[in-house]
Amino acid sequence: MEREEAIALLKKHSTAGASWRAHCLQVGVAARHLAELISRRGHPVDVERVEVLGLLHDLGRSQGHNLRHGIEGYLLAEAAGYQEEGRICLVHILKGHTLHHAVSLGMLTGEEQVRLEEDGWRSGDPSLEEKIAAVADALISDTGLVPIEDKYANARRRYGGHPHLYEDEAWVKGLAEEISELLGKAPYDALQEMRDDLL
Repeated sequence: MEREEAIALLKKHSTAGASWRAHCLQVGVAARHLAELISRRGHPVDVERVEVLGLLHDLGRSQGHNLRHGIEGYLLAEAAGYQEEGRICLVHILKGHTLHHAVSLGMLTGEEQVRLEEDGWRSGDPSLEEKIAAVADALISDTGLVPIEDKYANARRRYGGHPHLYEDEAWVKGLAEEISELLGKAPYDALQEMRDDLL
């Protein structure tokens, strides 16, 4: 999938002024920056794919702003012929949880769990490209760069202190540490240095 195809899919399912679409565009930029820096340090990473995943991660918000936006985005991408790229919609919302646990949280139905398992859903470690996109998402609140702690503090203010938000934050911070090793610096610091290049 090319960047232009990802943007076309976003446009198909959103209005120009949709705040979630602006967020996706910004996450795409941030994810690409991180991937480019990692690539320059000699680590194999598909920079274009990372940008596409950043662009698509919240596609399901076109169907609603709730915990189901992961499965909704995956289904939209799959219907358009982009099942592999659509995985990021689920990966970034599952945050390491099993499909069974996701059902208990209301992220998907039991029937959807069975279908994903029959389709060969891999719930193991996400790819490096998916990890970078997930970290970029955690560092962009709306369209602004923020520390991961601030994004999750804001989420708890908005949605309450549900235990899964603390688990999600810990999962993302673990990914950020992995990315830090590849970058040679914290992802937030890497994006802070190039803040003027962000949208």
